[in-house]
Amino acid sequence: MYELNKENIQDAAVATLADIWSQIDWDKVTGTRAMGIWDEFTSKVKASATTTNQYDKFVEKLCRKMDVRSLRHKNVSEISEQTDEFKNAVLKAFREKTQVIILKLRLNNQVRKEQMQAEKARKEKEEALNKKLENAQVSFTEKGVKVHEN
Repeated sequence: MYELNKENIQDAAVATLADIWSQIDWDKVTGTRAMGIWDEFTSKVKASATTTNQYDKFVEKLCRKMDVRSLRHKNVSEISEQTDEFKNAVLKAFREKTQVIILKLRLNNQVRKEQMQAEKARKEKEEALNKKLENAQVSFTEKGVKVHEN
């Protein structure tokens, strides 16, 4: 159970949007729409939050507006199991702090993207070193040095 404080409420809001964002069908997002996707997402979050008074209905409305068919992550279901007071506080945060929540989501996405790029670069470097090692003329074994003749 989450403690009812500002940080947990905003974290729950960001987690909710991250789950929905990750399930958007990007094949349906064309070039011109993609350029304004964050503005579109922000306005749909705000609209969904202001037109409902229940967390579960908010998630349902936003998923429908963003054409998300199903959620595969556990954050939304965990938040749905919280007290009504907590869920109402999350919904209120969506209404009053939409920009802050969206910015946190964007920052989280950027950090995740940078981590993935760093991991990819590390793997590529490792593969290059392994390939170099395979092509080496000399290798070391438990018994000594082995000379490869190419």
